[in-house]
Amino acid sequence: MKEYFTKRRKIIVFAVAVMSVTMIPYLVGFAQQGDEWRYTGFVIGVEDGNSYIAKMVSGASGNWLFRSPHSAVEQQGVIAYLPYIILGKLAAGPAQHEQMVVLYHLARFVFGFFAILATYDFVSIYIKKSNLRWWALVLISLGGGLGWILVAINQKGFFGSLPLEFISPESFGFLGIYGFPHLAAARALFLWGLTVFLKMEKGYFAGFLWLIMGFFQPMIVVIAWVIIGIFAVSVFLARLINSNKHFGFRKSNIERLFRKVVQAVSVSGPIVIYTAYIFLADPYFKAWSVQNRFPSPHFIHYFVAYGMVLPFAIAGMRKLFQDKMQESLLLSGWLIISPFLIYAPVITQRRLAEGIWAVLIIGLIGNYADKEKIPTLVKGLLLLLLPSTLFIFLGSILATANPSVPIFRKVDEVRAYEFIAASADKDAVVLSSFEIGNNLPAWAPVRVVMGHGPETIGLAEIITRVSAYFNQESITGDCDALFKDFKPDYLFWGPEEMKNWNANPEENNCLIRIYNNGDYSIYEINYRGKQ
Repeated sequence: MKEYFTKRRKIIVFAVAVMSVTMIPYLVGFAQQGDEWRYTGFVIGVEDGNSYIAKMVSGASGNWLFRSPHSAVEQQGVIAYLPYIILGKLAAGPAQHEQMVVLYHLARFVFGFFAILATYDFVSIYIKKSNLRWWALVLISLGGGLGWILVAINQKGFFGSLPLEFISPESFGFLGIYGFPHLAAARALFLWGLTVFLKMEKGYFAGFLWLIMGFFQPMIVVIAWVIIGIFAVSVFLARLINSNKHFGFRKSNIERLFRKVVQAVSVSGPIVIYTAYIFLADPYFKAWSVQNRFPSPHFIHYFVAYGMVLPFAIAGMRKLFQDKMQESLLLSGWLIISPFLIYAPVITQRRLAEGIWAVLIIGLIGNYADKEKIPTLVKGLLLLLLPSTLFIFLGSILATANPSVPIFRKVDEVRAYEFIAASADKDAVVLSSFEIGNNLPAWAPVRVVMGHGPETIGLAEIITRVSAYFNQESITGDCDALFKDFKPDYLFWGPEEMKNWNANPEENNCLIRIYNNGDYSIYEINYRGKQ
């Protein structure tokens, strides 16, 4: 292990530097907190970020099994999001939310560091020369396609979607290490698994790495299976097609490769089987799976993202075949299958692009594997792959330097959250607007009626019913008309609720105000159907 890190001193410095720079927008956000605003801890994916902090809060409150705090539906509890639940158990005492955010970003720093290191190890299988490895590492970790041009010409909604660099951590490298620790951890374990699969005689250790990866992102385990399966079939077909055995693959080697696949799948299989079981058998997760949609955008977006690199990547792979013939079959098979993965008939299509950017960049750099250096003109063109990351980074600093929702929340609003955290029973149910419902569980160990797109089961119907109730001319009637189904214990009432609903909670005797500060009130709900 000491030798491993000694040989990678420069890579370690690079990884630490990159991850340190990614901290800057978040530190700017914390610096902007004051008498008016409190920082959520995020600059991208705020809604999902709040849900991850909420899972940490659940862990801090004593839970080990996952039950979504963003739904009032009864849940059995399953093994899911375990890294976040465990991370939450490291926090204690006052300023819990701040502790959670710091722990979140420390985890992101560590896992992002590992992701960069794993990327270098995977690149090293194919690229021998140190200077070329550096180019590949930088472009995989920080590069993107030409989507920044669409942003620059004010075409952010081109064909109904933002460019992939700005929405898909799987399609490129930067967003994962910039925003989401579980995706960074999954990327590290994914690439390390592929690296040891190619290098070791047996597949058990690769399978073990992917088993651990499954606790962070189980879907990527299936992607790994597809890749090594296609690889084994490619090697088998290469031997059949090439009768003069130019590939040098003996029958015994091919048999060993298929055994490695079986070994890797067998070891990593339990997490996939368990995940499949809960999505098929658990009522909550069955409903969630219908809502958890990540469709791939129009193919034009993939052309904008990868079109500049793809022809050169294909050409480069031909050169890599000359030196790394068997290993290159893994890359080529992965590249060939990727369009079928991206547009597979599943609701999480976009997730299946995981790692393909690394394949393209390795192929691109492979064009210069037999040369001393990359031509200056080509280096200039490669720099066109970096502006998207620069746009994200500078845009994040600008957003955190100028406090506003949703990245920041009003101080009085957060004080109301803290009152609920101190006063309400654990897992009490709070009814509020969607936006408040998204934020509240990140500050208090309670559940909400609505607050997260995929996790709030039946979200559209809930929004319709709640809005219809609170937009009546009068809500002086029986509280059971709405509340007996959702069974909330408290009603949160603030500017968001006033903006969306016309009702006055003071009109109804079943709503008893227990907290008021500025524009924010908390009501305890009493109704006949309440147990």
